[in-house]
Amino acid sequence: MTASGNWLSDVMFWVDGVASGAAGGGAAAGGGGALGGSGGGAPSGSQGFSLTREEAERALEEFRAIHDDLVELEYDAQLLLELRPPAEDPASVRLNEAFAGGSSGPGVFGYGAGHVKKEIAYFRELVGRLEKALGYVAEADESAGHQVGQVGGIETGESKGHYE
Repeated sequence: MTASGNWLSDVMFWVDGVASGAAGGGAAAGGGGALGGSGGGAPSGSQGFSLTREEAERALEEFRAIHDDLVELEYDAQLLLELRPPAEDPASVRLNEAFAGGSSGPGVFGYGAGHVKKEIAYFRELVGRLEKALGYVAEADESAGHQVGQVGGIETGESKGHYE
């Protein structure tokens, strides 16, 4: 299971009526009233989103942008964890530990950084599911398989062995 599996484990995408996206689900994973979009075609009883190809591509573009913003934010959040107290007096040290973490736990910035990591995992999973629903992943895999087959002589029937 992925880090975001508990959020998206039962969510499917239908793009122009074709189902894909749920882990282990595929087209056979249940049916029913899809939410969102106007793509239609969702079997009854399932949870997810039915989108037209245009809606799915716009959503994918937006989700990628959000993911990229979160990755930048993660860097900034990590920098906050490196803050040090301006002085070594007890009050400054305790306040710094409350913010940046220390012996008493991760601190406010530590909890924030952890939350950003979870959001990144969520959007990474969401982007991957939507790419799969749009067929980007399958097309790339098929293309790579075709190219590897050509190099190895599999598709032309000739055997090039391990080395040429």
